[in-house]
Amino acid sequence: MRRRTFLGCAAAVAAPAERILKSADKRTGRQVWQITSGDSISHSCYFEAQPFTHDDRFLVYSSNRSGAFQLHAVDLGTDETRQITRCGRLSTLSYSMHPNGREVWYLDADNLCKTEVATGKSAVAVDLASAFPAAVGTKVTGFSAGRCFSADGKYTAASCPGWMGLINLENGRVEKTVATPQGTGGHMLICPADPYLVTFVRMPDQQNDMKLPMEQRARTMIADLRSGVTRPYLIMPYGWRATHEYWAPGGERFYFHQKKVPGWVPASICSMKRDGSDWRTHFTSETLMLGHSMISSDGRVIVSDVQKPKDNPLVLVEVRTGRHELLCWPDSSVAGGHPKQAHVHPALSHSGKYVAYTSDRTGTPQVYVVPL
Repeated sequence: MRRRTFLGCAAAVAAPAERILKSADKRTGRQVWQITSGDSISHSCYFEAQPFTHDDRFLVYSSNRSGAFQLHAVDLGTDETRQITRCGRLSTLSYSMHPNGREVWYLDADNLCKTEVATGKSAVAVDLASAFPAAVGTKVTGFSAGRCFSADGKYTAASCPGWMGLINLENGRVEKTVATPQGTGGHMLICPADPYLVTFVRMPDQQNDMKLPMEQRARTMIADLRSGVTRPYLIMPYGWRATHEYWAPGGERFYFHQKKVPGWVPASICSMKRDGSDWRTHFTSETLMLGHSMISSDGRVIVSDVQKPKDNPLVLVEVRTGRHELLCWPDSSVAGGHPKQAHVHPALSHSGKYVAYTSDRTGTPQVYVVPL
């Protein structure tokens, strides 16, 4: 396995002075921090990922202010911002904090890389272009990786056309593989209670075709990498579709959004047990177009965005009771989607003290934080 290491703080680069702008949301009165500003695109992580170090000192975000997308870290106590990567081709939504709470992991071309946020020390963790061919016996390219880990941080999942694999991060080897002839559709998630269970989105998406047999309408597949068996996992009743799923912190339940077809609302945040039983609805709205959500590390609350263009609040939901409050109004354009970083994609810090999100309400995507 090839490794490349940047010693000390070689990857950290001083960024232009930028102050955190603090103000009250006009509708809720809650304090909102605007972390970035200017004409460059800056955005927080995908909703499946974690942008905060576990001590809440640093928030990591992606920005193209240097001419290409790189990761930056802002010290929430001092406002100091540093560029912490020098990627050749950063997959801009691939980054997430490792379960150790200190390192951010991300995909740079065919390399899965890691950077210690406090120091900027960086290294190639896995050369995917070498690791995958050794496991599947053929040359492969076009990888997806970086956002999911086992609870202990020992494993991650990665995919390429035709294959998905479980990677042992202690030695950089693809330990188990499963064939995915139609692709994964992304959203690879390792069950926190069992790293050999990996969910991913089925391709093609046929949920809206109500004439198909139920199993062909599955939103999510689950791969048992011990046996190599992949099967439909999350299947919605006729008249509904599911999106944007995630595991509970302990892996005992699987959460997802349920939406009416045709249309969008009513929309709900639901969950089921790992074995597919005991479906529960935790929150339903007849009007809010619930989009992406994330559960807290203690499993007590969920934060969700809303995908009504230019008119969207952040919603904080208590899992057990369904009680909710509107935190603030990002009012992102939404319609531009991922290419224009127009989705809000909220993320709760590990401690539950902060929510980070992205909004292009100023005309340019910027990063925001709401203290809880």
